[in-house]
Amino acid sequence: MSNRITVIGTIATAPHMIGNDPARSLCTFRLASNERRYDREKGEWIDGTTNWFTVNVFRTLGDHAKESFSTGDRVLITGRLRVRRWENEGKSGNSVEIDAEALGHDLRWGVSRFARRGGARPQGGAEQAAAAHPAGSHPAGAVSGFEAPDSGTPGFGSAVGSGGAGDSGSSGGEGSAAAETGVEAVAA
Repeated sequence: MSNRITVIGTIATAPHMIGNDPARSLCTFRLASNERRYDREKGEWIDGTTNWFTVNVFRTLGDHAKESFSTGDRVLITGRLRVRRWENEGKSGNSVEIDAEALGHDLRWGVSRFARRGGARPQGGAEQAAAAHPAGSHPAGAVSGFEAPDSGTPGFGSAVGSGGAGDSGSSGGEGSAAAETGVEAVAA
């Protein structure tokens, strides 16, 4: 079985590399993903069932994942879901794996810095936009439909603008990742 999936979760085991050949390298780790919901009657958050995935990240992407992630990091992973049946010494079960195609930190819980590495460069829109608007010169309001949360939202420091609970964004001010790298977060 092979389907595309996007999962948000917490890295449960330290990412480790398997193999020494860069053309065949593999970074693998376990990911825990669970649902939380607010029970209005009890007035508290309730944890749902935890789903466990083995994440496999290949080649250069795997090298970057190994260097970028550690146990306890909240991440988003997009890739191909693989459910495999296994048997070993009379025991059997199913293994749920994700062959990652894209992954990154969940910025709802912290900040991240991007550092470009050698190799292929992205083509099209992102580079053209960066050239047209160097770091710190992006015109206000140019990101359609995006508003930063107000400064009263926990975890957002001095972000300006307004937004509902649970919105995430970047203030784009001095000292931000956008000002330092020319890369800005865009809400979908």
